[in-house]
Amino acid sequence: MKNPLISVIVPVYNASAYLEKSMGSLLAQTYENLEIIAVDDGSLDDSFKVLEAKALQDKRIRVFTKENGGSSSARNAGLKAATGEYIGFMDADDYIEKDMYENLLSALEEDFSADVSQILSCEEDEDGKIIKAFGDGFDKRESVSGKEFFRTLLLHTGDSSFCTKLFRRSTFEGFYFSEGHLNEDFELLVKMSERFRNLRVVQKPGYHIILRNQSNTRGTYKQSFYEDVMDNARSMLALTARNYPDLYQDAIHFFCIQAMWFLLHIPSSEMRDDNTLYRTTMDYIRGLRRFILTDKHMPLKYKRNLLVFACLPAKKVKELHEKIKGSK
Repeated sequence: MKNPLISVIVPVYNASAYLEKSMGSLLAQTYENLEIIAVDDGSLDDSFKVLEAKALQDKRIRVFTKENGGSSSARNAGLKAATGEYIGFMDADDYIEKDMYENLLSALEEDFSADVSQILSCEEDEDGKIIKAFGDGFDKRESVSGKEFFRTLLLHTGDSSFCTKLFRRSTFEGFYFSEGHLNEDFELLVKMSERFRNLRVVQKPGYHIILRNQSNTRGTYKQSFYEDVMDNARSMLALTARNYPDLYQDAIHFFCIQAMWFLLHIPSSEMRDDNTLYRTTMDYIRGLRRFILTDKHMPLKYKRNLLVFACLPAKKVKELHEKIKGSK
């Protein structure tokens, strides 16, 4: 097909202030054969009205509304409505480079064994200040196997976002986002990677992630979020043992890094024996001290953090850290 249809699924919740820029970046794409599926997830602001007005201006926009069920629920509704040969995703408060989908599609057309293509992203704050840049080495393209991509996820060098990718529709057959979880991108992408023949990596700027105070977890502790994080870590151990036993050491590395993030964020008041997540995580880390010392992929700073938790009274260490931080 010379001009295939791309369905771009956009879950929308209370995003009326951002839709002009986000939808505008979609409508300005150099690849024009798009089906933009905007799913209003029970917004309490004027998001639905803004979307309806946009749909009247451009017939490529299809607007759906539903009761609030979360981003995964909205994405699943979009998948059911999508008719394109290719599937992409975008968050309603982000924006994209004008040639992103042209680059992603041409990458897939270059390698017919690739099931998904991926482009570079950057992170910005609400004022447009760059927090994490796109990187360097632009204008390079390469294909990696599903197993190689899976390993990048284990080593925390891969990109687990759906928004930076374009999928052949067939890749989604039998897959949907898990509803009621906070780490649904990673969970689903790992499952889908078993099906990937190849992933085509496009080293070009494409997706702009806007970090907003009300939409990210920085600075706050949410037990449910870290329960999902550690569930994913344990699932990766089991999945790797089953499918890629030669990568099992990398899966242990993944578990350790996830555990470190959890232990750095949990308040000392939650470090109790009746907190099952904390207790079981500590048991794992204490049993992995030798591995942490010898892990060639782990930065020295991470090793230090984990060994402090594993070898010293963790709660007292955290209380001291909180006291020092609070006095500044």
